[in-house]
Amino acid sequence: MAELLGLLALALLGAGIWQLRRQSEFANRWLVHYCKRQQFQLLSVYRYRFCLRKGRWLAHFRFEFSHDGMQRNEGELWLAGLRVVEVSVPVLREPPSPML
Repeated sequence: MAELLGLLALALLGAGIWQLRRQSEFANRWLVHYCKRQQFQLLSVYRYRFCLRKGRWLAHFRFEFSHDGMQRNEGELWLAGLRVVEVSVPVLREPPSPML
C-alpha cells in the first residue's frame, strides 16, 4: 500500500511540474506575440509568484521589454491556467526630441 501511495505522489508531482512548464511556455509564446503587436522588443520573461485571487490560483509573470531599443521596462502578466487574465505595462515616455 505504501508503494502505491508513493507512486501516486510521484505521478502527481510529475503532473504538477509538467503543468508549470506548460504554463511557462504558453506565457513566453503569448508575450512574444503581444510584443510584436505592440512593436516592443521582448528581453526576458520569468515567473514571479503564485497567489490566490477571487478564489482561484493565478500565476504572476514579469517580463522585460524595450520600446525604443535603449530603455528597459518591466510589465506583468497574470494567468489562470492557460488563460490570460491581465497584462499591464508602464506608461512609456518618448525620449526628448533633439530639436527642443
